[in-house]
Amino acid sequence: MGFTYGQITEIAGYHLTDRIGSGGMGDVYKGYNKALQRLAAVKILHQKEMAERFRNEAYIQASVSHPNIACMYEYIVSQGIPCIIMEYVEGENLDSYLHRKGKLTNQEAEVIIRQVASALAYLHKKDIVHRDIKPQNFKINSNGKVTMLDFGIAKAKYTPKLTQQGFAVGTTEYMAPEQFQQQADRRSDIWSLGVLAYELVTGYLPFEANNPVTLRSKIEKGTFTNPNIMVPQISDKLNLVIEKSLRLNPAGRITAGEIERILNDHHAKHALKGNKGSLKIEWNRKNTFIAGGVLMFIIVMVLILVQPAGENKGQNVKKEEQAATETQKLMISSPNAPNAYIVFPDGSTKKLPYEINGSEGQNFQFTIQAEGYVSREIEVPITTRRKSYEYNLEKITE
Repeated sequence: MGFTYGQITEIAGYHLTDRIGSGGMGDVYKGYNKALQRLAAVKILHQKEMAERFRNEAYIQASVSHPNIACMYEYIVSQGIPCIIMEYVEGENLDSYLHRKGKLTNQEAEVIIRQVASALAYLHKKDIVHRDIKPQNFKINSNGKVTMLDFGIAKAKYTPKLTQQGFAVGTTEYMAPEQFQQQADRRSDIWSLGVLAYELVTGYLPFEANNPVTLRSKIEKGTFTNPNIMVPQISDKLNLVIEKSLRLNPAGRITAGEIERILNDHHAKHALKGNKGSLKIEWNRKNTFIAGGVLMFIIVMVLILVQPAGENKGQNVKKEEQAATETQKLMISSPNAPNAYIVFPDGSTKKLPYEINGSEGQNFQFTIQAEGYVSREIEVPITTRRKSYEYNLEKITE
């Protein structure tokens, strides 16, 4: 039986059931092939103008084989509609997992980052740049295994130019400074991995702002709060990985293979000595760390000294309870797409930037659209650890 777009039926022998996700180019369904006795994730292109990008995604995913990367089964065109059939990965989206836990222990964060670094080291050896490393593109199962799912804007050595000149793509909070000038390479993935590591261990992003201009400025300056201030018990390994990943000069960043070795090394703080791997932080970054650290230390000490321990603990609990019940605000924007707007499931629209209000843990689904750009379907949770999300849309090539 053939597949008719808009209906959940069957394609390539896979009976389609639940819709399990959406992306900028297509919807993803869970499917079961009775003859093969195999579950699969079936991604169906819904924007015909993105067919070349979709084929590129299929080409890249079909060319790789790694334990931490979802396996692609086949690429087909059914009744004129391109489809990617790939491994169905059990587990929880890493973004939801982090939101549920708030922040992770050193051990858990190290296990996750080691697996992501392993996948990136493999991709980089094959001259593939992912360009969109972020929690939403990974799943984690009950055994702690992490799997990379999406290659929507990945670029291989022979990938044709699919993005118009002057348009950056990605999720701003995770983008490396050079990505704003369309100069992404494997070292840009390392920056994004450093952002991910920081977020996992602290529960917050290193770069956040209430508007796109300020956020981009922070990223391009490389100024962020030392994770030691946020989490004094952070391991030497994670601190080293973050410091060496979030360096403004791409040439000074660590490689994915070196990250693997650090996280596997029982004496990581002595690893990678020498000019390139020196533990010495550049002067401007060091000043930022010290200034931020001293200020935060003074604030914390004042709060501790002026309040009795029992009262302080009680107030902290009360504040956490209030945060969970109070209305939280989340700013959504698309800095590179003029006249972009949100379309909610009920059909209502709001021009971007737009502030969503909700309670802690509440999820919102919507589509970001703009004339001349690829639509992007989004699902975000309301959480005290995030105040904004910025999504760069892809310009449709003519």
